[in-house]
Amino acid sequence: MIRFQKYIVCFLCFIVSESYAQNKKFLYGNSDIPQSLLLNPGTEVNYKKHIGIPLLSGLYFNVGSTNLTITDLFANDGIDINDKLRNQLFRMKSTDFITINEQIDVINIGYKLQNGIDYLSFGFYQELDFIGYYPKDLAVLFYQGNTDVNGNILLNTNTDISQLNYKGQAFGVFHAGISRKISNQLNIGVRAKLYSGIFNAQSLKNSGNFTTTLGADNIYRNELQNLDYKFQSSGLLKDDQFSLSGKSLLTNFFSGGNLGLGMDVGFTYRLSEKTKVSASLLDLGFVSYSKNVTTYTNKGDYTLEGIGLLFPENDPIPYWENLVVDFDQQIERRENDKTYISWMSAKLNASLNYGFGKQIRRISTEIDCHANNGFSLYDYQNEIGVQFYSIFRPKLPQLAATLFYSRRINNFLQAKVTYSVDNYSFSNFGIGFSTRIGKFNFYASADNLLGYSNLYNSKKVSVGLGANLIFD
Repeated sequence: MIRFQKYIVCFLCFIVSESYAQNKKFLYGNSDIPQSLLLNPGTEVNYKKHIGIPLLSGLYFNVGSTNLTITDLFANDGIDINDKLRNQLFRMKSTDFITINEQIDVINIGYKLQNGIDYLSFGFYQELDFIGYYPKDLAVLFYQGNTDVNGNILLNTNTDISQLNYKGQAFGVFHAGISRKISNQLNIGVRAKLYSGIFNAQSLKNSGNFTTTLGADNIYRNELQNLDYKFQSSGLLKDDQFSLSGKSLLTNFFSGGNLGLGMDVGFTYRLSEKTKVSASLLDLGFVSYSKNVTTYTNKGDYTLEGIGLLFPENDPIPYWENLVVDFDQQIERRENDKTYISWMSAKLNASLNYGFGKQIRRISTEIDCHANNGFSLYDYQNEIGVQFYSIFRPKLPQLAATLFYSRRINNFLQAKVTYSVDNYSFSNFGIGFSTRIGKFNFYASADNLLGYSNLYNSKKVSVGLGANLIFD
C-alpha cells in the first residue's frame, strides 16, 4: 500500500512539473495578425478583411511549473527516487500550482464595414483550461500518515483541507466583436461571447482541518473539524460512471446544453505619433452547467479515539461497518444534480508602446477630416515597450510583466523578442515572427527559449502558430 501511495504522489508531482498559465505576449497589440483582436477587441486594424484558415488560424498550447521539473525527480544522479520524492513533497509550498491551457481557433472571419471606421469580426474557438494548487498538507498526510520520518505521531499538527483547490473545464466559444476608430487617437472595441461548456470539474472554497491530539479514552484522538468540502462536475459522470467519450465531446463541442455568456472590452489610445497605450479585459462571463451534473458535499465534525477490539467466538463484531455508520451519522454527505454556475477566469492585458525609425505604413485615412490632434498615424520599423498580463484565479491573480522589441525586417517579415518576469521564472526569453506573402499570413511564437536546451529541466513550454488570408 505504501509503494502504491508513493507512485500516486509521484504522478501528481510529475503533472505539476508540466504546466503554466496562458500569456500570448507575441500576439497582443500586433495589428498585423487578426488574432490580436481576440486579445484586445480595440486593436487598430489596417486591412479590409481577413479569413482564418479553418482549424489552423490559431493553435496555442502552454504548459509550465512554479516549483518543480522532471529533472528534480528523474535525474540520473545516484539519489534514490523515493528520497527525491520525499524531498520535493516537503520542499514545495501550498501556493505552488499547475495550469494547462490549450486553444484552437476553428473559424475566424472579419471585414471592415462601408463606413470605414468599424471592423466586424466573428468566429468560433475551442479552449481547455485547468488550474490546480498543490495540497501540501494532504499530500504529506497521504504519503506518510500522521507520523514523522521516524514513525512518531505528530501531535497538534493541522492538515489544512482548504489547500485542495482545483478547476478544469473545456468549452467552445461563439464570438462576434466590433472595433471602432473613434478618432485618430482612440480605437475601442467590444466582443460578445456565447460559451458552450463541454465538461467541467471543480472543487473550490473548501475548509476544515485534520488533527491528532492526546485522547481521554485512548492514547490519541483524531479529529476532523469544520469540514466543508464540495466537488462539482458536468459532462464527466453519468450514474456515477465516467461518461466522457469522443462522441460526447463532439456533441458538447457545439451545443452541449451547458451555455453561458461573456464579453471582452478593450481600447488603443495614441498619446503621440510614436507612443500609444492599450488595455483589455477578457472573458467577463460564466457558464451554467446543467448536463450530467453531479455535486458531492461533505460537512460536519468527526472524532475517533480508536477502537476497543473484542473477539467473541460466536458473534464477531462488524467494526468496519460500525465505523462507517458512525462516520455517516456525524458527517453530512449529500449528492444532487442541480445546475450550477462556473465563472470564467477573467484576464487583463495592458501595454505601453514606443515606435521609432522609418515610417513604413499609414494606419488609416478614413476619418482624418475629423482629426484635430495635430499628428498623423504611422507604423514604425521599430517598436519597444512593456506589457502587463494578469489572469484572475481562485486564490490569487497570476501576474507577468514583459519587455519587448519588435522590428519590421522587410515588407513581408516582422519579428518580436520578449523578456518576461512572472511567477515561474526571471529568465524567460521568447521570440515570434509574422510573415505576409501576398494575401497569405503566417505567424509562430515560442516562449522560454533557454528551457528548450533541456526540456526535462524546464519549467515552461509555450508555442503558438496560425495562418490567415488578409486582404488590404
